[in-house]
Amino acid sequence: MADDTLRPDPADKADEELSAGDWSVGSAADPQDVANLESAKADARNGLGDFATGDEALPEIEPGPPDWESEAVRYRDLYLRALAEEENVRRRFRKEQQDAARFAAERLIKDLLPVLDNLNLALSYADPAAPAVKALAEGVRMTLKGCLDLLAEHGLAEVRAERGQAFDPNLHEALGQEPDAELPDKAVTREVARGYSLYGRLIRPAKVLVAKN
Repeated sequence: MADDTLRPDPADKADEELSAGDWSVGSAADPQDVANLESAKADARNGLGDFATGDEALPEIEPGPPDWESEAVRYRDLYLRALAEEENVRRRFRKEQQDAARFAAERLIKDLLPVLDNLNLALSYADPAAPAVKALAEGVRMTLKGCLDLLAEHGLAEVRAERGQAFDPNLHEALGQEPDAELPDKAVTREVARGYSLYGRLIRPAKVLVAKN
């Protein structure tokens, strides 16, 4: 029976010895190959040609000492800017809080203005010389004063329009014109409804009639 045991191929053994001999520096190696191999190793260690442009390598940039004085000035400027911005934000926030607290009741006060108008209108029709309405007129006047004093504590102030006063579009609203020879044109002849402001902000202009001759 033939022996089926695998035996190493002599050709494979010869290839292994040849491969080992290619990288060994011995008596069987070619001196020129050895010299070329050593030169390639030296080039690889030195890194020649890896970062070269053409025949010249890029110059190396040596970092200089930092300019600490300029850096200190720059960071101080950034610090002062940050402080100023923080203070501005804080002021805006405080102002928004104050405005929110002040004008929280603005809508309620606007709804109460027609009530004040009716009280003023009642006083304008009351005849102070008539004994029958004198006590009633005094009671209406005291009621109106009490309302105005209470609302004044919350920032409400009257914006009056006197007869003969020059018409101011920032404070007055003209409802119409009427001839009046005693007054110049665009002068206030009558106040129809009183104006009001809340903490200096006009919430309703005074409604007036102006002269036109």
